[in-house]
Amino acid sequence: MFPTPDLSHLTRNDYNQIYEPDADSFLLLDALELKLNEILEQKPFIIFEFGSGSGLITTFVAKHFCLTSCLFFAIDINPYACYSTKRTFQQNNLHKKHCLNIIQCNLADPLIDRLSSKVDLILFNPPYVPTETSDVKEVIERTYAGGKQGIEVIEKAIEQASRLLSSKGLFYMVALEENNFDTLKELANQVGLNIDIILKRRTLIERLFVVQFQRK
Repeated sequence: MFPTPDLSHLTRNDYNQIYEPDADSFLLLDALELKLNEILEQKPFIIFEFGSGSGLITTFVAKHFCLTSCLFFAIDINPYACYSTKRTFQQNNLHKKHCLNIIQCNLADPLIDRLSSKVDLILFNPPYVPTETSDVKEVIERTYAGGKQGIEVIEKAIEQASRLLSSKGLFYMVALEENNFDTLKELANQVGLNIDIILKRRTLIERLFVVQFQRK
């Protein structure tokens, strides 16, 4: 088991502004480790994370999955998350090996054309909790409010991933049982992606799973 990146630089004040890594975060780490050989076979160079938050996931991949220098894009609509991702990358001494581009934006909106069919690995722990709307004002609410069925943000991410992924690219995403795998499969099929569940876990309050998308 790979060690978790050092997050000791983040304080309670930071976690009042960004999502604090929880069971869903560590489930995604475990799923990535489970798929280590498959990911390494692809020799990813351009790696993209929707909603980087604390920077845990991007840093984990940079530390353990990239044998040579890689190009990372860490995206978050929250400026505090962008800053935290930068700090986490530096705390783990990865800024000397890899190139990290931190961009404050809504998913990949300004990058679709630039990175079309070029991204080898996409990562996303989305706001998946069913809520009345995903359009919320509070920073912390944005980390979990997924709108109707919890898939309003997920649906857009799947569509964007279908345009970003390289021919052999892989997309790993956390989902909640209420998001409904059949619904996710239909969304993936509509944009030419295959989807498979690769890991499941039940917590005290949630039933979570991680899915892998790739081109058909």
